Amino acid sequence: MGTHWTLESAAREKAPGLHPFAGAKLRVFLRHALLTPNLDPRTRYQRFIGWVAQTVRFPFSTVEALRHNAAIRRHTLAEPPIFLIGHWRSGTTHLHNLMSRDPQFGYLKFSETAMPLDMIGPLLPFARWRIEKALPETRGFDKVKLALDEPQEEEMALGNLQPHGYYGIYHFPGDMAGQRDRSMFFEGLSRAEVERFRRSYDFLVRKTSYVKPGRRMLFKNPPSTTRMEMILDLFPDAKFIHIVRNPWPVFSSTCGKFPRVYNAFAWQPFQEVDIPGFVLDTYEKVMRRYLEDRARLNLPPNQLVETSYEKIAADPVGEIGRLYGQLGIAWREENRREIAAYAESLRDYNPNVHRIAPEHAEAVCERWRFAFEEWGYDLEPSGEVEIV
Repeated sequence: MGTHWTLESAAREKAPGLHPFAGAKLRVFLRHALLTPNLDPRTRYQRFIGWVAQTVRFPFSTVEALRHNAAIRRHTLAEPPIFLIGHWRSGTTHLHNLMSRDPQFGYLKFSETAMPLDMIGPLLPFARWRIEKALPETRGFDKVKLALDEPQEEEMALGNLQPHGYYGIYHFPGDMAGQRDRSMFFEGLSRAEVERFRRSYDFLVRKTSYVKPGRRMLFKNPPSTTRMEMILDLFPDAKFIHIVRNPWPVFSSTCGKFPRVYNAFAWQPFQEVDIPGFVLDTYEKVMRRYLEDRARLNLPPNQLVETSYEKIAADPVGEIGRLYGQLGIAWREENRREIAAYAESLRDYNPNVHRIAPEHAEAVCERWRFAFEEWGYDLEPSGEVEIV
C-alpha cells in the first residue's frame, strides 16, 4: 500500500499481528481485552496474539519483578533527568533523535517501551526478533525510521504499566476525549488511580536508569507537556526542553498520522472519528495548560528552556549547544561530533507537504491564535502549507 492513508483504507487493511498490549502488565491487558465494548472484528487475530504473548511472558516478567523491582525502587539517578516536551508533530522526535546520539545520555529504546516489564530478563532477545519482523521501516505517517534500538517515547510503556495512557486515544477511538483527559489532565481519576500513575512513571524512569547505570536519562513524550508538576514532585531537579513549531504544519501533520496509527493500534472502529475536531481541541487544551504551568511553576532558566523546530532544522548543532549551555549540560567535543554526524545524515530529508481544508484553516486561525501570538508565528500560512 502507498504512504497515503485514509480512515477507510486503514479500516480495510488487516491489523498487524503484534499490538502494544502484548507487552502490558497482565491485569492491564485483561481489563482492556475483557471490558472494552464494541471490539472491532478486524483485530481478532491481533488480540489472540496478545493472549498468547501474555501467557508466554507472565512467568518471565514475574521472575524479573521478584529479582529487580526492590532495587529499582531504591535506585538513585546519576543526574537529574531531562524531559523533551511539546505538542505532537512539533519536532520532539527529531530533537530526541539528535540528542540521543550524545553518549552521555541513556534513553528508552523501542523494544523497552513496548515491554517495560521485560527489559532485563531472557525473554527480550526472542521478543526483539519477533517485534523486528513485524516492525515497518518507517512510522507510516512520516519518513522517521522505526528500529528496535532507536529512542522512543515512554507513553507506550506507561500505558502498559497501568490503565491510563495517552495511547488510549488510538486504542479506543470511541472514547478519545476521555482517554486524553484522564491520561494527560487526570480528569475523572480517583486519588488511587492518580497515585498508581505517579508510581508507574517513577518506576519507569528509575528502571530505565537502572539498566543504563551512570548515564543521564533523556526522555521525550508529548503527553508529559501537561505533567510538569507531577514530574517535579517525583524528580525536583528535573530539566525540561519545550519545543514548538508553526501551528499550520502541526495541525495538518497531526491530523495525517491518525489513519496509520489506527490501523496498527485501534481495537474499536474508527471510521466516524472527527480527527480535525479532536486535534483542534487537544492543541488548544494542551498548549494553554503549558502556558499556565510555565507561569505558575516559574522554573529557573536552568530547568526549563524553549526552542523551536525551525531553529533546530536551521542549525541543529548550534541550537542544541545553546540548550546545553542554558541547562548546564556538559557539551564536549565528542558529543558535538556525534550529533553533527547524525544531523548531516538527514541533510536530504524532504518534509511532507501540508494541505488544510478552508474550514479547518479558519478554525486554526480562530482557536489557536494565542499560540501564533505567543511564539511569534505568522497567521498567514507558510509556503509548506496549502489551503485546499
